[in-house]
Amino acid sequence: MLESLIPPFIFKYLKKKNANRLDFEYDSDIKYLLGNHEIILPNSHALPKYQIQHRLYDRFLPVLAKYLNPEGLVIDVGANVGDSTIAMLDYCKNDFYCIEPSNDFYPYLKLNIKMLPQALSQRLTCFKSFIGSGYVKGELIHQNGTARVQSKDDSSDINYQPLDDLVKKRKKVVSLIKVDTDGFDYDVLLSGQKTILQDKPILFWENQMFEPFQKDGFIRLYEFLIRVGYKHIYVFDNFGNLLLANTDFENLKSINSYVDSIDTLNLSRTIYYTDILASTDESSLIVEWAISEYKSKYLSL
Repeated sequence: MLESLIPPFIFKYLKKKNANRLDFEYDSDIKYLLGNHEIILPNSHALPKYQIQHRLYDRFLPVLAKYLNPEGLVIDVGANVGDSTIAMLDYCKNDFYCIEPSNDFYPYLKLNIKMLPQALSQRLTCFKSFIGSGYVKGELIHQNGTARVQSKDDSSDINYQPLDDLVKKRKKVVSLIKVDTDGFDYDVLLSGQKTILQDKPILFWENQMFEPFQKDGFIRLYEFLIRVGYKHIYVFDNFGNLLLANTDFENLKSINSYVDSIDTLNLSRTIYYTDILASTDESSLIVEWAISEYKSKYLSL
């Protein structure tokens, strides 16, 4: 039984916490093999379905992990149940900060880390925190294994912490910042401007926008990144295929306009959003190596 694999206090906590949730019963959760490691997912989580239907979904980061400076720190904002971090662990020696604010997903993040071999789990530090500037008001909503902030002008149940504040006591240079916060990735990254300026990490974010203020926010992010030297931009569609390699932000804006036209004019759907990889000259060779391996492994005929 699944219960036998889980420390009793965690099992009881999750059972009690979700006792009144018909769509989130712990007894119905599923085990999923992610690389070499088994993780626990809520039954409603979409990761297994997505990876069956789309063979490139979430496949790039483990490739990139091979080439990271092993002494650097990896920041995973929007860590969810820990799937992205755990997928990378066997391919690098880096320490990770895993940041997830959701009351639903954070217990799974902690549980999945606890299930890892100690040599791996000791490299991970978890934070239950909303990362951002604090300018966005809203509430957290959950759907299909993800969570996003739904904006509200009149109130907010969110207390934000800037990324710069969370990592200011770090002892290592940040090598990679990965962000997946469903429309608010720009705000996360803009709250870490000092860290980005100082460490020039590789950036990987979900380039998804729902509302006009988010579109404006991403433009502000692009302008900041251009100023501090992020010249090398790689655009993936939301299924994991590489659209553009070593391009610029002007071409990214054109793709944004294309996706926006699908959303606003109800046109035939091709993609839903893009994932963006960005680097400065200092890490451009690392990125090129990773992209080359990804293309060879997944995109060669």
